[in-house]
Amino acid sequence: MSIKTASMNAARYAAVLATVISVASCAHGRAEQHGSPPLGPVPVITSVDQIALPIDSYEVTVEQTRTLFRASTAVAQRCVRGYGLSYPAPQWGAAFSDTPRELKKRSVVYGFFDPSAPQSKGYDAVSRSSAPPAVSDGVLAVLDGVDRANKPVTVYDGKAVPDHGCLGRGRAEVGDPPMPADSNQLPDGGPKVPATDPRMVGANAKWSRCMKSKGFSYGSPWAAYADPKWRSFSGPGAVSRTHSPAEIATATADLDCKLSTNLMGVAVAVETAYDKQYIDSHTAALSAFRRSLDDRLAKARRLIASGGADA
Repeated sequence: MSIKTASMNAARYAAVLATVISVASCAHGRAEQHGSPPLGPVPVITSVDQIALPIDSYEVTVEQTRTLFRASTAVAQRCVRGYGLSYPAPQWGAAFSDTPRELKKRSVVYGFFDPSAPQSKGYDAVSRSSAPPAVSDGVLAVLDGVDRANKPVTVYDGKAVPDHGCLGRGRAEVGDPPMPADSNQLPDGGPKVPATDPRMVGANAKWSRCMKSKGFSYGSPWAAYADPKWRSFSGPGAVSRTHSPAEIATATADLDCKLSTNLMGVAVAVETAYDKQYIDSHTAALSAFRRSLDDRLAKARRLIASGGADA
């Protein structure tokens, strides 16, 4: 893990939310093998804030993720101080505060949905990452355990450098902080809606016919959202902020068709059914996940209170 990656941990999470990469990892997730669960009531969804799912209460919260990051950073900072150096704490707050709502906007099941977003932003796939702060050669060496040529550094100023540097020591204490509000972090990757679910197949077909009537040909909302034409990658975490007239027109038609066919209501009902099926079949695994998270959080709070582990 490089100093660039480490110093951009918070920005990495924000960038993940804002690009197609954020949801591509769950596009082909494991489908439940117990058949299509029955649906309950199908709501009418016209706002992101109406999207509430049973799995939400099992996901890691923003504050829990922030606590784990703070603890890992505290350990790394104390480790760096052991070499007579200093490493300022990254500011995590802004990177996580909007995470739950941002994730609700994007799903492999329904693509992109945010009626309150300005039409000028199209599918809103822009990077929110920023350049990492500059650090000295010494801080780089002890923080990452590598020099600027990416060669391993095992000793600095006569003192051994931990494996993977001080950042590695911080991660070893509390583990990698999970993405908040993300069901993919749960056991077995969380609940998944199979692409073949007949209710979503039918909803997608209605949406697709609506889109075709407006001059757009897509088989599903995910296909429209993930169209590579909307994204111009210029480097890691960097995505074009320019939204073409074609993207804006497509996203506008997409939203209109979602609202007119109530695709979102069907999607939420279907996701709710699979959430319940997953929760019922993963009771023990979810309990173990919660216990492990609680243990990590308790240790993280102790580390924060003490200023980190001994270097």
